[in-house]
Amino acid sequence: MTDMLIETNTRVVVRDRPWIVREVKKIADGHHLLTLEALDGEEPIRLPVSVPPEEPQPLPTEDLCFELRQLDSLISWSSSHRILAATLVRETGLLSGARFGRVALEAYQLAPTLRLLAKPRPSLLVADDVGLGKTIEAGLAMLELMARGRVRRVLVVAPPGLMEQWRAELLEKFGLVFQIVGNASDLAAAQETLPAGVSPWDALPYVITSIDYLKKETVQNRALRKRWDLIIVDEAHALAESGTPQNPYRTQRTRLGGALRNASRSLLLLTATPHNGYAHAFRSLVELVEPTLATFSGSPEDLRRRVETAMIRRMKRQIRRRVDGGEVPVFPQRKVEGLPVPLSGPEKELLEKVSSYCSRTARQAEGTDEAELVGFAMQIVKKRALSSRRALLTTIENRLEALAKAEAREEAPSHAELRDYQADLPLTESQSERTARRILRSAIPKDEKRRRSELQSLKSIWARLKKLPDRDAKIEALLAELKCVFADDPAEKVIVFTEYRDTLEAIRARIDADPDLADHYVILHGGLTRGQRLRRQELFERPEIRVLLATDAASEGLNLQHHCRRVIHVELPWNPNRLEQRNGRVDRYGQSREPIIRFLYYPDSPEDDVLRRLVEKIEQMAADRVSTPDILGLIQGQQDFWQELVRLDAEAGDAESGKQGLVRTFEDRTEQFVRDLQPLLLASGGVRR
Repeated sequence: MTDMLIETNTRVVVRDRPWIVREVKKIADGHHLLTLEALDGEEPIRLPVSVPPEEPQPLPTEDLCFELRQLDSLISWSSSHRILAATLVRETGLLSGARFGRVALEAYQLAPTLRLLAKPRPSLLVADDVGLGKTIEAGLAMLELMARGRVRRVLVVAPPGLMEQWRAELLEKFGLVFQIVGNASDLAAAQETLPAGVSPWDALPYVITSIDYLKKETVQNRALRKRWDLIIVDEAHALAESGTPQNPYRTQRTRLGGALRNASRSLLLLTATPHNGYAHAFRSLVELVEPTLATFSGSPEDLRRRVETAMIRRMKRQIRRRVDGGEVPVFPQRKVEGLPVPLSGPEKELLEKVSSYCSRTARQAEGTDEAELVGFAMQIVKKRALSSRRALLTTIENRLEALAKAEAREEAPSHAELRDYQADLPLTESQSERTARRILRSAIPKDEKRRRSELQSLKSIWARLKKLPDRDAKIEALLAELKCVFADDPAEKVIVFTEYRDTLEAIRARIDADPDLADHYVILHGGLTRGQRLRRQELFERPEIRVLLATDAASEGLNLQHHCRRVIHVELPWNPNRLEQRNGRVDRYGQSREPIIRFLYYPDSPEDDVLRRLVEKIEQMAADRVSTPDILGLIQGQQDFWQELVRLDAEAGDAESGKQGLVRTFEDRTEQFVRDLQPLLLASGGVRR
């Protein structure tokens, strides 16, 4: 059998014809079933082949026909190569950069490159749907600008968890060796390879760094001292202004956005959620690539035209491919369905007591200095109660300990840390857990009467929790769903997502006790090294491993569309965009089957019921007229909505009317968004295929 690496979009030769690999399915160790699409001929032909006995060979690249007489110096060859590439581009007017990459192109992926080339200062906001392949689009644009002699130095700014993935993809797909400088240790290691007094920021041509590292003023001053030809920012929505139109504010990340614009000849911003429903935040992001918007006061039609030059945006349902004389969607339509989890009488009473406790505690803190902090603490308690009993128990015990030792309360997170936590900006798993713990242990009422009252309420909830049977209703429902899936198709694989390590460990313990599942799962969480994560992803590809248990932090950069199509959410995140990011692990470019998404929820919990209704409405609107990321960004930005969800009291007589009010608030704001902001986004579409 051939030793070549067989992946989707690899170009191969089989039976003396050129093909592209459209799907790879592992059927046993060393055995794969490939779906090939012919590259020759006008009409695509598909062919399933088994490897072995077939032995695909790599498709030879088109080499320039120079006669080999003698070896020249690398410098001479490199100069000649650049001159030739630039000459070809000028003479033909065609794109030439893409031919140097190792990707099978879709027409829609070239639209950002074409839009960039039409601008005197090539800068663009690429706001495509989750899973369309913005990394590939950015790489293709970079190669084209390089081929035209406009780019030599490139800086990629990404969330910490995605830096290694960017490095690997740029090497694998585009043959470019980028160096990661994401912290002081990376900087010191890079410095060791250079002469004394030479800064890695000035000497290295291709660098990847973290937005959180670069936002530090001392780092920023050194990194941006010398202008970069091209700066690419992933998850660029973090650079937008925060707050409301009445109370906007600029964070360190916002100020970094302006610095990146000033330090680059070309700026490429990537995000699936370019706004949070507030026009001022969206406008601040677009201004980074179209600065004239800062003083623009023209008509709405003129504004749309300016946004169209600054941003490109396509939805999955817009992207189609020609096959057999017709057009078919590139992305299969996904199926989303909620799985209600019935509760016993004692379990329902427990959730009602937690809901009432959180609502009462948040309301009692209104008007005090600790109101904001207490509100965050109660949000944490409610969210974990809806995840698992173990997560709730750990949270309650942390809070009880802090209330009992009020004189030794922990230092509260800074205002900047709270803003980041509130906006749910990219944090590592350890950062998120540490911030949540500090909130729980520092949000202590100064009023002694309130403190004792809360202590008594929590002790009562703790006692109820300890009396319940060992089996958690939600985890039992999860196992039942997994067994149902595998009974229908033993070859299926499922990714199970949870927000919390406590819940993940509880699921692991329950699966270990089940003989049908005990030896058929792997775990991914934010505490693993990059190497450990890669090894466990490889394990998941084996036929005998059917379940991947993962936390949100571990999902960054997790692309499993070639091996899996099913996702189960243990809980509904209160950041709805997190739900879409999880789904994007299987609902993305390269997925050939219908993605199936399930989420567990408690119909007897008013909080879970509100979230369930939001998810259903989001999916319906996505099918009708509005992109999913649009709506997710919209409702995530409305902090008063989530504060009201905390105050929702399951034991109150008006719980049902409170739920209805929250859903109506969501609908009203969505309609306002569709009227005011959606037209700007729709104006920025690209090619269809």
